[in-house]
Amino acid sequence: MSTPSGTAEAADTYSAETVLVCPMERRHLREVRRIDRLVYPRPWSMAIYLDELQRHADRVYRVACRAGRSGGPGGVIGYGGLMLVGDEGHITSVAVHPQCQSRGVGAQLLLELHREARRIGRVDALTLEVRASNEAAQRLYRWFGYAPVGTRKDYYRGSEAGRGREDARVMWCHDIGGSEHGDRLDCIATVLGVSESASDPSPERHE
Repeated sequence: MSTPSGTAEAADTYSAETVLVCPMERRHLREVRRIDRLVYPRPWSMAIYLDELQRHADRVYRVACRAGRSGGPGGVIGYGGLMLVGDEGHITSVAVHPQCQSRGVGAQLLLELHREARRIGRVDALTLEVRASNEAAQRLYRWFGYAPVGTRKDYYRGSEAGRGREDARVMWCHDIGGSEHGDRLDCIATVLGVSESASDPSPERHE
């Protein structure tokens, strides 16, 4: 099995916290929006989330939860989303509560989004935007095989009062369904210490 570049560095950077990753449901939205308000200047409204969750054919949303006392999912500490358009996917968001960042939560969410894209079968490439100043996120995305292809000027609003707009780096990851990418994901999973599937296999536990 080939080892993706940056694995040694990633192992130090993303020491994984044990979490359960499961499909986002309406009952998660209060905690999801609480995270949004902490990390985004313009968080999505409840109405937008409700609409997104109805679009099962072309949307994938996952939440990362700490394990509860019973072994099931506890509180939400992060979430990620994927929008599908033809044979391409767009990572719309990967957000983690500020107190839980740099613990591998975002990496586990991204891992599950990539695995789901492979399960769907028709997805050949994934793309995303990231703040030009967010070097930690860019390292994470490169670990997954993304490469920068361009810049979108003034794409983001400033994250602090009085701060101007900020450019976005556009990154792409190709050949999602290929064996090489599968090997990369397996290596990442090994570094993170997660199982073959990051998702909880028993959705009835979340009812």
